[in-house]
Amino acid sequence: ASPATPCLQSPPSRVQRSAVPIGSLLPRMARGQGKNSGLASYAVRCLPALLLPLVVAVFHPQGGVAGLPLVLVAAAFGAVISAALPYLHLSLLASLLMAMLLLCAAYVQELRPDDSHPHGAASALQEASAVGDEAARLGNAAAVDAAGVAEGTEPKVAPRRGHQEPGRAAAEQVSSLRWRPQPVAKEAPTDLKTMSIVLPCAFEGEFAEKTVNAIWDNTRHEAIKEIIVVDDGSRPPLKSVMSKRILAGGPGVAPMRIIRHEKTKGLIGAKKAGGDAAVGDVIVFLDCHISPRRGWEDSFFLQMKRAGDHRTVVVPTITSLDPDTWKEIQNGANGKVCYVLWNSDFTWLANPGRDAPLMSGGLLAMSRKWWEETEGYDEHMVAWGGENIDQSIRIWLCGGRIEVAEGAYIAHMWRDAKNPKTTLKYPIPTRDVMRNKARASKAWFGEFTEKVFSFPEYEAFTKHGEPLGDMSNFDRLKDKLQCKPFTHYLQRFSYVYFDSGLIPEDIFQIREKKTGLCLERIQEQQQPHNVVLMPCGGGEGGGTTPELQIWHRGNRDPSRKGKPCCSGIMNWNFLQCFDAVSIGSKLRTFDCEIQGGSINQHFTLDDAHTGQLFWRHHDASKRKGGDGCLDVVQVKSADSQFVAPDSHCSSTVEPEGTETVRSSGGESAPAHFRLRSTLVIEDTGGGGACALGVGADGPDAVSGFQLGFQRCDAEDSGQILHAKRMLNGLQIIVGETNNCLDSSGGSAILVYPCYEESVQNYNQVWHIKDGHLIWRQGHHDLRVDAKPLPPKDRQHPKGTLTMQTCVPKPGQRLRRDKLDQDGTFLLRDADNGGCLINNGRDELAIGECSADQRWRELVQSEQVQHVSTGNCIDSGAGESRPILYACHKPRTSRKQKFKLVDTPGWIQMEGTWGDNGRKRWFEKCLDHMPAEPISVTVQKCQRTEKQGTRWEKLHAEQPLERRLWEQAEKPPPGALPLGGSAAPP
Repeated sequence: ASPATPCLQSPPSRVQRSAVPIGSLLPRMARGQGKNSGLASYAVRCLPALLLPLVVAVFHPQGGVAGLPLVLVAAAFGAVISAALPYLHLSLLASLLMAMLLLCAAYVQELRPDDSHPHGAASALQEASAVGDEAARLGNAAAVDAAGVAEGTEPKVAPRRGHQEPGRAAAEQVSSLRWRPQPVAKEAPTDLKTMSIVLPCAFEGEFAEKTVNAIWDNTRHEAIKEIIVVDDGSRPPLKSVMSKRILAGGPGVAPMRIIRHEKTKGLIGAKKAGGDAAVGDVIVFLDCHISPRRGWEDSFFLQMKRAGDHRTVVVPTITSLDPDTWKEIQNGANGKVCYVLWNSDFTWLANPGRDAPLMSGGLLAMSRKWWEETEGYDEHMVAWGGENIDQSIRIWLCGGRIEVAEGAYIAHMWRDAKNPKTTLKYPIPTRDVMRNKARASKAWFGEFTEKVFSFPEYEAFTKHGEPLGDMSNFDRLKDKLQCKPFTHYLQRFSYVYFDSGLIPEDIFQIREKKTGLCLERIQEQQQPHNVVLMPCGGGEGGGTTPELQIWHRGNRDPSRKGKPCCSGIMNWNFLQCFDAVSIGSKLRTFDCEIQGGSINQHFTLDDAHTGQLFWRHHDASKRKGGDGCLDVVQVKSADSQFVAPDSHCSSTVEPEGTETVRSSGGESAPAHFRLRSTLVIEDTGGGGACALGVGADGPDAVSGFQLGFQRCDAEDSGQILHAKRMLNGLQIIVGETNNCLDSSGGSAILVYPCYEESVQNYNQVWHIKDGHLIWRQGHHDLRVDAKPLPPKDRQHPKGTLTMQTCVPKPGQRLRRDKLDQDGTFLLRDADNGGCLINNGRDELAIGECSADQRWRELVQSEQVQHVSTGNCIDSGAGESRPILYACHKPRTSRKQKFKLVDTPGWIQMEGTWGDNGRKRWFEKCLDHMPAEPISVTVQKCQRTEKQGTRWEKLHAEQPLERRLWEQAEKPPPGALPLGGSAAPP
């Protein structure tokens, strides 16, 4: 037999004699058992070849596939010892010495700072949960979880093992028997080769293992030092729902370890625990519901090394993940980077280029050295929110940079309210979120914190004195890293804050001169939001200007070199911009595309020359021309309706010009005409009313228009209807709206997007017969006619009250009168002399002043109480019709939070906020003479000029953020930009 492989060969026929042979240790077997004694002797002789690799495998610093090469070497040495040394004590001694040498070599290699081994040394924290379970298995019911103590988490008694799937307990016991040394403290490497991937997981269930497997399957294994799953108080614990294969580890399995928090600490605490425990060169933070594309890790490494130091933080392109298939959704939603807003919230930045002003927070990578130098996350932040703002700005101001790793794509499962599988399983306390954001702002925004704290969501810290907590950690870090002031950040990202108009030169209202009304955004549940003309707020009449009426120039102008400001008009403090899709469409607002990429948001106000508000301007810098101009939609004088053949019809077709069109049925009709009604209608001046498209809302107003009637105007081309041949009749195009008349099956007359003839939609096939415009329903001809509007008193009964935007106008000026010593008073209308009364049905109205209609202001509870009934003013259902209702106690909800503003005399319901500042409800006031909103649309500029529509700025002033910038210390001329270089998009 070969001396090197004695255990792999058949034993020799007789035992070699020696002074103290191994066989002599078993005299009975050697001398009395014949063939069996020989087998036993050689089995004993093979012990070194078996024990040496077993010892190395158990005590190797990193188990699994990483330790396999050394185990094979140990097996080879064991075979040599077995063959060369027949004496038991000598062979065991040699095996012990060899095991010590091999393990010492393994630990020396593990502690080298430039180690690139794929799995390296793991800390004593690895498989901590399994250690605790093993202690319980051995009967130590009071065993303290070693991992919890080592990581600063709450010590806990090891729980008893409950029911588990077959094989799970054995897999965990094998893992727990593997000893893990605590690595000695050493400086984090700058040679970036390996990753510790941190997954904060709270109540993620099966998603955690799917994420681990997706990372392992789509990443070079030698790049992964470890995958740290931080189980943030999940119930049941993630370990109990993971497979035995991934828990046991070993060759071909992801090198995962679990850090367990018995109580949920929140996303920030979970990420901090994982980051502090990481041992890889690079710490990668990912969410617990992702799947990367292959090659992502190489893109990360490449980008992190671009600048030649360890201070580059990288982010991927985040795509969409299908939670059912765990595959990337092709052409789904995606984003890369964000930017911070003045309320310390953030939103996505389209087409950002290389540099990231702000990370979204969930998916990023940084060197472990930079993590340690910047001190990771703020230890005083709780739960979720604000940590990405803090970390992003501290990285930029303190010597680092954040860049997009091109080629790195990671699919992320977005929270979808329609899919229960994606629902968040843990609460996000609003108070903690707002304190986190306030801490980040206070730490880094410098003097611009004043702007942040001007938003109502921070009133807990500005008005009510809630503390922000200890801020000394930020002061210490700034001193250590010599961090720059916030003005350096604003200048570094000037294309966001200056070119996009987020630090505007002035803010203003936009007034239409002829009507004297101002543009106001009507807040809807979801965007887009309508923009209408309403009475102007602020100014000499008193009171504050409504936020929904304050505008400024914004968005970059792609038509000019360098894309400076501005190409659009933005609602101040809200990322909502003027938006229109075509000539004839209503003006609305939509999320601003601050890079200027949406031509629907190109608006320019030429208040100094033409007074026009141009849409899709031809030269924004010269305010010269456009594809359209903003125009006022006149208030309709009448609605439209169908009338039966045997009913009187007041509306007839009046040709414009001599051009005709002939249908396939042979009928001839004017190509252009007006539909004029002889109905006697208020405000028509006796000249009749003509049909046209007027602005409208509601489910039937898909185009933003409805067919109405207004006073006939020979100069108004919008009143001309256009006919063209279609099927067996005519298709009627309404004015300049680019939309067509639609019968909706005979139920209503709509102004609707035009159908192609190939669709064969007969709802848009019309006829002109006996001078009337008709639509045929079977054998019946339904004629189009005007319909008088209901009396104004029926729309808003005299003396009744509604809730409206607060402006100094008649109907809202209700002032204290005849104040008594007990603090009660009347609320008298300053314009008509009546008083605010209870009409006997707990409804509010304007009526006769009397002693039983007195009021008092409950300042502490922010309520206004009717004295005789004891009830309080309540905004009512839908916050539209105020009523009297039992006063809320002990806490007042928003529906009853009212205060009296003596000048101009408002009874004002306070505004509020929700969703961590992302939702706003605005101040409203009682009004018994509400103004009707007037829509505005985009029309051809020739029409607006003829109509005499002119726009101007009103009450222009410099905003707070601009004043702060002009007063602040700025970077010196010629100073290097933050990060060392800039690559603006």
